[in-house]
Amino acid sequence: MPYQEKIIKTVMPAKKLKSILEKYLKPTDSIEVHTSLSAFGYIPGGEQSVVRVLKEVVNQGNIIMAAQTADIGDPIDWEDPPATPEARKEIMENMPAFDKETTPIHYIGKTPEYFRTSKDVKRSNHPLYSMCAWGKDADKIARVRDSYDYPFGLNSPVADLYNLDGKVVMLGTDYESCTSLHLADSTIGRPNLTEKAPIKGEDGKTKWITFKDVDDLDKYDDFNEFGSYFEEKYPDLVVKVPILKGYVRIIPVRPLIDEARKYYTKKDKEMAEEVNK
Repeated sequence: MPYQEKIIKTVMPAKKLKSILEKYLKPTDSIEVHTSLSAFGYIPGGEQSVVRVLKEVVNQGNIIMAAQTADIGDPIDWEDPPATPEARKEIMENMPAFDKETTPIHYIGKTPEYFRTSKDVKRSNHPLYSMCAWGKDADKIARVRDSYDYPFGLNSPVADLYNLDGKVVMLGTDYESCTSLHLADSTIGRPNLTEKAPIKGEDGKTKWITFKDVDDLDKYDDFNEFGSYFEEKYPDLVVKVPILKGYVRIIPVRPLIDEARKYYTKKDKEMAEEVNK
């Protein structure tokens, strides 16, 4: 069975999750949500119940979830598993173009994929790093951008969440899943790299395009370390409700990103000084 408990002992009814969220969220809040449903034990209805509860709680606001599809990108960047040069060529020749209506989400859980297909959800047009949005500003958040460059930068859905004074809601996950932290990665002057992605050309055929991104997103693989630092420094800003395996966390985006910018700017500087000794 798909849950961590071999015998179901812990049940989290949707109404209990709803009562937690209603205590700390307003109906007008804009939230970026990350989920690990197994952390709750057993939720009757699973991702369907969770998405319904989220929509009921912020019924006048917005919900944003990651919809990333890095698995359709250039295989030269693949690591688990990698692809041989010969396989890479064949993969790229046969990879379907990204379609924001139909391209499924893999590897980041059932809830984002269910959310993508649920009623009135919009999806942004980035072929590798799209986001899905529902709510009063969904059309704006998921609008067609005129450039694919810097998918977590100042012209991105996560920047829209920042400008909306939104919140990050982590349902059983930790900071490693926090997509908004890439806004900090993307706006502190780090070097660029070029990535490739398949889109549909005017002739209807797949074509590979290139776009700029920031090199070393989550450069130090330490978002959890930063999260602990942030919680210790700003305990009054963080809602942290214990569940079976982990926490429900609710954190305001602006102070989180502002602190992450300072934290990683300092860390980048210290690393550069160490390298140049």
